[in-house]
Amino acid sequence: MSQLSSRERQLSTVRLVVTAGSPLAEIFIIDQDFALVDRSVGDFNAELPAGVYKVKAKLADAATERLILLQDDATLDISRDLIVRSAVPLAEASTNRPLDSLQVPEDRGASRVDNRAEILMMTRSDTIAGDTSARPPRISLLSTDGKRIASLEPNSLGLDHQSSTIIQVDPGPYFARREDRFGDAAEQCLYALNGWQTQLFTSEEPGEEDEIGRIRVSVLMSRDGFDPSDPELHTVEEARTALAEERKIATAELGQLCETTENPMLALFGAHLMLIARDTELRESEQRETGRLDRDAVTAPVQFDQTSFDRIVDRLSVALGPEHADVVALATQRTNQSLDALHPISAPPMLWRSWILLIAASNEVPRLVPIHTWQRTLHVLPLRPFFLWAPVDEPRINDSLKQSIVTSISANARAAHSPHGPTAPSLAWPQEPAKSDDEDRRRLSAQLLVPRAAIDELASGGSL
Repeated sequence: MSQLSSRERQLSTVRLVVTAGSPLAEIFIIDQDFALVDRSVGDFNAELPAGVYKVKAKLADAATERLILLQDDATLDISRDLIVRSAVPLAEASTNRPLDSLQVPEDRGASRVDNRAEILMMTRSDTIAGDTSARPPRISLLSTDGKRIASLEPNSLGLDHQSSTIIQVDPGPYFARREDRFGDAAEQCLYALNGWQTQLFTSEEPGEEDEIGRIRVSVLMSRDGFDPSDPELHTVEEARTALAEERKIATAELGQLCETTENPMLALFGAHLMLIARDTELRESEQRETGRLDRDAVTAPVQFDQTSFDRIVDRLSVALGPEHADVVALATQRTNQSLDALHPISAPPMLWRSWILLIAASNEVPRLVPIHTWQRTLHVLPLRPFFLWAPVDEPRINDSLKQSIVTSISANARAAHSPHGPTAPSLAWPQEPAKSDDEDRRRLSAQLLVPRAAIDELASGGSL
């Protein structure tokens, strides 16, 4: 997917082939003047003028670079340099434990799930020697009303240990609460479906806390239990990390993968990556029209196919059900989709970008995101790509946040109605809000990640 300028193509060239080993890898070609001259997603295969180049590649959280003197046709294989870290103990991943020490409960391995809903929880950790405050992470599975269903208490003895369990549950949404070795908690939503095993993996290891969502937590789904040797799982994890960083990697090949895969998580990650590609194409098109982007600029070689996206959403609706919050979120972006025809969500989505789409849609159809669904997620954590929040059980803390929302609403309303501009905040909302207030409510909804139903309820003086 080469993007050389017409001037470069007129020069004497030689061919460079770079093998990355994944259709989601990004390859950047930089010349001796430190200018980006070409890029690709997946393997690189193009002609370049002879010279000295730096080949940089990124795949999920892995990156590598090579310096190459290009005089004749050349090939370069960098696939072994792009090893992706993951909370999932994948086969052939150098940073994970070998397969012979992987412990799946009940020796189930890849046994068929059939007509039941299961949740697999697995945690692994590397306790830091000499850190007396450290303790292994704990995972709890909660019902949506907050009742604890199961807990995973890893063995505190030894280094680099793991623990796992499988729970049979009724189909529906659940909350998984992860408490790290410092006692900090994060919560997210999992969905159990008949005939599927939903798999939560967490890994506790040294590193920055902003890696929790990107590296230390992963969610998979399978009809056949967990199989660490499944080669598609590498692609799923690469797509998950790319979505966490909002990488521009959605090509036609990714669309085809998502249309044919039987793995719902790959389709979910890929569909959101396609929307990132759509927004990128629109933004670059506008920049070219206004002259803010050179027409020969080397841009991300992404593609968005609305028809392909619609088919992916339809397949997800069949696999996960039309009521699944992430399916509802993606469906808001289907061709000619009536938002009124969509199911209101009964629990939060699994993915951060799904929540953003749902908040936006709630400004058109407030019932899509009920207030009770939002209230548990008041304290959103800046972790991607999953939608995580800090669980809070003290009502006074919740009341404090609600009060700040009311104050923001009131301040904007008074500013809009005052002939002298903004005034001091007041909790009194005008008796009959003007139509122009709708724009303020939309903006607050997007800024605060609060569904429109909650904004309207607080604006009318109601209590949540």
